[in-house]
Amino acid sequence: MKSVFAVIAACAMLSGCGGGGEDKSSPPVVSESKTLADGTQLSYTLSAGTYSVEVTSSNNGVVVSWLGGSGSGCASSAESKALTMTCTLSIQGQLLITNPTTFGLGASEIVSIRVTKG
Repeated sequence: MKSVFAVIAACAMLSGCGGGGEDKSSPPVVSESKTLADGTQLSYTLSAGTYSVEVTSSNNGVVVSWLGGSGSGCASSAESKALTMTCTLSIQGQLLITNPTTFGLGASEIVSIRVTKG
């Protein structure tokens, strides 16, 4: 019985400390899920600054590219099912997420996007 109370006490102490998680001080610029049909894309206009993007997709993958970015992190990605990138936009720019076409016969992608600035 003492061990049950010890486990409960330890759990309560750990959860009371915050236990990590995401930083609430800077909310995401974008945090959403969308369905992209074959050959379509999403576009997000972003002000100058440094951005990180996390993207996951359901089927064959998507391509992520930046307009107005500088540095090696701003190169277009290969088609990928999960990726994280960081890019610095020296001017107002765009983040593009594309489901590449397969002659109009490809699968739709369910895409989760999270963009943070900082």
